[in-house]
Amino acid sequence: MTSGSFLPNRTVAVCAPGVLACNIWRVGPWERVRLAQGLRRKGISELAAKKAAEEVAVEKPSVQTGVLVRVLVAAWLIPGLGHFLLRRKGRALILFASILSMFVFGVLMQGEFFALHSPSYLRTLGFFGEMCVGVAMPAARFFGYAGGDPYFVTSDYGTAFLVAAGMLNALTVLDAYDIAIGRKP
Repeated sequence: MTSGSFLPNRTVAVCAPGVLACNIWRVGPWERVRLAQGLRRKGISELAAKKAAEEVAVEKPSVQTGVLVRVLVAAWLIPGLGHFLLRRKGRALILFASILSMFVFGVLMQGEFFALHSPSYLRTLGFFGEMCVGVAMPAARFFGYAGGDPYFVTSDYGTAFLVAAGMLNALTVLDAYDIAIGRKP
């Protein structure tokens, strides 16, 4: 015998008595009416079904804030390190190699480093895009790369590679966040 209850935002939980988990489905208004009629035919009140669903509801484990912050900062500083800390070593290696190679190709093509205090909003956004790559940009500046020659043939492509590497690293930080909180398997 199963019992069901109506949960907010058109979700129906159907639970078997004595079971530790419920099957949850998203349904539209017509399906809810049919389910309610079926429950009434079986002699199950909505209140009893709701109580049974609340008893067997299973909550997701929460992630500690310190661990989450450590993973996100590591993912930003070194591309793929957040995934490595989450034990996704294959994905971490692919992300590290692809983002770092994009950055290196951008430097080899003499891409331009943008400045924070620039008269153009797009150049300021480009600065933040390049800073998203993490430690690679300050390391390149430390080792003497001040930005390429804007008149060099491949300079525009190099600049695009530098900004794209930063944006891809920002996406990997968001991906590491989703994995850390359990939203993504």
